[in-house]
Amino acid sequence: MADVVGTARETIRRHRLISERDTVLAAVSGGPDSVCMLHVLLSLRDEVGFDVKVAHLDHGFRGEEAREEAEFVEGLAARLGVSCVREEVSVPSFLLSRRMSPQDAARLLRYQFLVKTSKLEYCQRIATAHTADDQAETVLMRVLRGAGPDGLAGIPPKREGIIIRPLLGVWRRDVEEYLAEHDLPSRTDPSNLESKYLRNRVRNELFPVLREYNPSIERSLVNLSTIMTDVAAHLEREAELLLPKALKRAASGQIALDSAELAGYDEALLRSVFRRVFESLRPEFAPLPFQYVEGLVNLLGRGEVGSSVELPGGARARLEHGQVVVSLGSDPSELPTVELDVPGDAVFEEAGIAISARVLDPGEASDSPAGSDAGVVFFDRDAIEGPLVIRPRREGDRFRPFGLEGTKSLKDLFIDAKVPWSLRSAVPLLCDTNSILWVVGIRRSAEAAVTDETRRVLAVRARSLEESTGIREGPSH
Repeated sequence: MADVVGTARETIRRHRLISERDTVLAAVSGGPDSVCMLHVLLSLRDEVGFDVKVAHLDHGFRGEEAREEAEFVEGLAARLGVSCVREEVSVPSFLLSRRMSPQDAARLLRYQFLVKTSKLEYCQRIATAHTADDQAETVLMRVLRGAGPDGLAGIPPKREGIIIRPLLGVWRRDVEEYLAEHDLPSRTDPSNLESKYLRNRVRNELFPVLREYNPSIERSLVNLSTIMTDVAAHLEREAELLLPKALKRAASGQIALDSAELAGYDEALLRSVFRRVFESLRPEFAPLPFQYVEGLVNLLGRGEVGSSVELPGGARARLEHGQVVVSLGSDPSELPTVELDVPGDAVFEEAGIAISARVLDPGEASDSPAGSDAGVVFFDRDAIEGPLVIRPRREGDRFRPFGLEGTKSLKDLFIDAKVPWSLRSAVPLLCDTNSILWVVGIRRSAEAAVTDETRRVLAVRARSLEESTGIREGPSH
């Protein structure tokens, strides 16, 4: 008979899963694996010097049967002398407003419950009962989906510094023998037999076929996960060194990488970099499948400026002048539309700037040309129609550049100024009722120009949020 406690002890030691004086929150569903894990943790509690609490979540799928399971877990915890936190949620209700599979929704709500409970109960670790069989199933499912090294590494023994898997080296058959040896009851979730779930089909239908070719297929897959864990760790370390060199911009929902910096590295490292970038934006859709990773690598190597790749979760990547921009589906940097009072100030954290408007006497504005494209521009206050508004660009925007004849499309202006596509919605436009007065920081228009006839000058200044205000205030008009 396998030494289940010894295997768990070695997993805990090797991966430093539990420290002395920790409190471990054991996620117990009532199934054989979680009951075994709870008993093993209690067997090691005094030896290692940690405490144990139990948490159980009813997902609201199976009514009375699920409530009986929750009562079973509470009773088991009481017999073993540990406290139990029990909660019920409704995954079906949660799904009404979200496009997710029932399993993904259940997993999300389960981990939310466990994290919340760990904080309320002052637990430093959350233990889940994943076994070596779960590892083999996960790796095979990811092989079927075309995962890379990160995906084939499978289930990590520790995740995010708090979630631990002490039974990851224990096989399910050993769990069953352990329960029989210690006369421990458990409950079996009937949904584990339903063929509509991919994991169940892999477990109950695909593995029996594969064993005809390799009787030790599960162990081979676990060995593969061990090898790929080392490969992924190496690539992770290299990616951590490369990313700061290649990173041009990291904003909420958007990451820009220097394409020239990336171009000299081999594709294996680039795949790791792109997976990390995507995971930081869409962690719930990680790991990124192979075809998308290859799309990103090809975009960098052979794509033309303006070409793009659609990614899971509504994300996408676009090749721009000198950079690859990976972003969420909606433009995260789009500015709000606000009215700018005179005198007044407006702050746009999306663009990292503040804009101030003041009215000056003509003599106070004589140091700058009427068409200045610097941080301060001047207009004839009385030639401006209606209130001042700051807004993002719109499709078809045109304006009259100062010093040029006729009008120019905003799109052409951005192209000429080499403004990356991903930043264009973050460029504020100062407008009156009829026209664009200033493409802030890039070009002012010919509208409302200051002349010898001007009696009141409107001074508008844009500055980074780190700068202090420098426009002298004139009288309010």
